Amino acid sequence: MSVEKNKLFNVIKQKLPKNVLFTEEIADILDISYDAAYRRLKGKTSLAFEEALELAKHFKISLNKLYELPCDNSFFINKKKLENNIDALIQFYKELSSYVKLFNIHQKTDIVYSAKDIPFYHVNTDSLYWKFRIYVHINFSQNTASNQKISFQNFKPKFSAIEEAKKFRETFRQVNIIDVWEDTTINSSLYQIFYFYKTKILSKDEALLLCEEIHSMIKDIESSAINNSLDVRGSRKNSFELYYSKILNINYSIFFKNEHKKGILLPYNSFSYIKIEDDRICNEVDTYLKKQLQMAKKVSGDFEMERKVFFTTMYDKIEQLKKEINAKVLLSFI
Repeated sequence: MSVEKNKLFNVIKQKLPKNVLFTEEIADILDISYDAAYRRLKGKTSLAFEEALELAKHFKISLNKLYELPCDNSFFINKKKLENNIDALIQFYKELSSYVKLFNIHQKTDIVYSAKDIPFYHVNTDSLYWKFRIYVHINFSQNTASNQKISFQNFKPKFSAIEEAKKFRETFRQVNIIDVWEDTTINSSLYQIFYFYKTKILSKDEALLLCEEIHSMIKDIESSAINNSLDVRGSRKNSFELYYSKILNINYSIFFKNEHKKGILLPYNSFSYIKIEDDRICNEVDTYLKKQLQMAKKVSGDFEMERKVFFTTMYDKIEQLKKEINAKVLLSFI
């Protein structure tokens, strides 16, 4: 089966940089010779439907939209599913760092992080809390048999995982970040600490230390919110903004945007994610996020009163959890 190719080739040409040879690019993608690619471009050989699909996938082109076919409610996504182990974690850090760098080639890249949990770029890799977050993801996010679970005391992440985590954290700090939090963003971490303490996976000292580290991390985030930068020294040009969304529920997503490109990462299942670069979907998400930010409370920069209320609530939750651990009573810090 062949397809009318001129529309497709014209769109591809518009997407290619001027220094890229069109015929060579087509040959590389379809894994055919330069001569075979040339014959397809000149119409001497028909472009097979399978080849058109391959080109459309590579350049993220909707054939439905291009050829005005019905039922244009579909779009291309890339789903990256990884196993829950330390090697998957390393790969997860690498791929997200590469995606940030891809956007950061251009100036004025913004990332809007809708945070259902404390974003990893706020977490110091030298902390017990970082080890705890990774431990929970690897050992309890899937149905792992109890006798296969590693104790927290014996859990030792690879040095390469720590190094990749540091690179990941540094990469995110090179772009403009907008965090959107809810009341419950901090809750999952606090629930996890309490649960694993009550089930004796964490000792009392470890649970209290984790509380202290989260408190210290929230203090750093508060400082970043005051200075509008993740670098509290203010030596970098990237900005940090923090919003508190109470009216509209946030969806766990990471939205990337600059003047050349948009993209969405939808994390799921610990170290897996769905990547969407469809223009229509990205524009819809962009519009929704703008509306959400308009209705949210900004707690960074000059908004001192809103910031004070927001962070006082965070500190109160941590202190309540510490009291619960010390008192050994049921969780009620919310």
